[in-house]
Amino acid sequence: MEACKLESVSFTYPARDFKALDGVSFGVDEGEFCAVIGQSASGKSTLLKLLKKEIAPHGTLTGSVSVSGAVGYVSQNFEESLVTNRVRSELEFSPVNAGMTRSEIELLVAETAAYFNLENKLDCEISTLSGGEKQILSLASVMIMKPDLLVLDEPVSQLDPVSEAAFWDTLRTMRRDFGTTVVVAVHNLKNIFDMADTLLVLDNGRLVIKDEKSAVSEYLKSENHPMAGTFGGTVNLEGDSLSLGEAALTAKNISFAYERTNDILQNLDIKLYKNKINAIVGTNGSGKSTLLKVLCGVRKAYRGKVKTELKISMLPQNVYDLFTHDSCGEEVQFGEITDYLGIGDIAGFHPYDISGGQAQRLALAKVLQTGADILLLDEPTKGFDCVIRAELGKLLKRLCADGKTVVIVTHDLAFAAQYADVASYLSGKKILATMPKKEFFSHLRFFSTKG
Repeated sequence: MEACKLESVSFTYPARDFKALDGVSFGVDEGEFCAVIGQSASGKSTLLKLLKKEIAPHGTLTGSVSVSGAVGYVSQNFEESLVTNRVRSELEFSPVNAGMTRSEIELLVAETAAYFNLENKLDCEISTLSGGEKQILSLASVMIMKPDLLVLDEPVSQLDPVSEAAFWDTLRTMRRDFGTTVVVAVHNLKNIFDMADTLLVLDNGRLVIKDEKSAVSEYLKSENHPMAGTFGGTVNLEGDSLSLGEAALTAKNISFAYERTNDILQNLDIKLYKNKINAIVGTNGSGKSTLLKVLCGVRKAYRGKVKTELKISMLPQNVYDLFTHDSCGEEVQFGEITDYLGIGDIAGFHPYDISGGQAQRLALAKVLQTGADILLLDEPTKGFDCVIRAELGKLLKRLCADGKTVVIVTHDLAFAAQYADVASYLSGKKILATMPKKEFFSHLRFFSTKG
């Protein structure tokens, strides 16, 4: 029996003259794990949202979407998907709305917390959780009502490698125990290829192929399709291990706290090397985003100094914070940069009506057009497919050759290993090590740099 089925589905967003989905037909069987891949703006998020009618986008839909049973939805942005302040109340939210009794709710919450390893977090504020814990909570709060179909849209895009592995391990165990039907959109298949039964490929809103994973893999490779890079590969760590040159910025003895008694950064020193790509890596919650905010002056350290004579611009992790206008064409000047980033056709759209990958590139274009000498980029590859990711790497290299200094905070270690010149590890509120790229990534033992 099919858990969901689409027949000749086409979808067009308001005020657009092209279809986000065009004649898509396929089915997913009960118990099947279907991974959806495709380049940015290929229609993945639109497709997934149509499977849950409560969050289906506004627009013109033709064809039919049928789903058997309840649907649970987990988005890539766990900050927006969580609706309460505490872990316990988040888990209680759906059972309360379903009209369950207090004793039924307490038992179900206790059982769910135990299963998802959240027992010790039940009375915690959600804001104190790591990114990985927040995404596990998002999954738990959906699964507490045992949906028949679980839909996940890029659920690990904001997680460090260890948290990502923990999330997939939880999902793997859950499928073994419950046989849940899963449809998940991803940009990289390396951690879930073993779980997937089928792969579905979208290209400009059209279904390219849906078949067993081995058949799709062979097809993409034989067709030299851009999505063949989704399966990952080995990163070349060859690079210059010589002197990294002069500093574009130095920060010494930096201490910062949002609350007086809880330092996020403490006695931290860092040097950013001029005309290089400087990568900063570390686990969720280690303070990487906070460090960027301190370096660019958005936040002020209560101790220590940041020294530079160069202009700084920052790409935040939530790129929507940069958008203040009603159209993309008002946000940035369209031309060479937007064409290079592959967003030359979105000038007339509202920034909130484009895909996550397009929003990321629009924000990057806005940062680049400030003319800043130092570019601080927080998770710049988030929402990027393998093709755009490679284009970004080339662009950052070109910017450095033209005299810019680039700093990337990233969980995408494969990207950092391939394109960075120097890398730093942030842990325990300070920078523990800074080394040339080849030396740094050769020393890692548990964080994988495979693409």
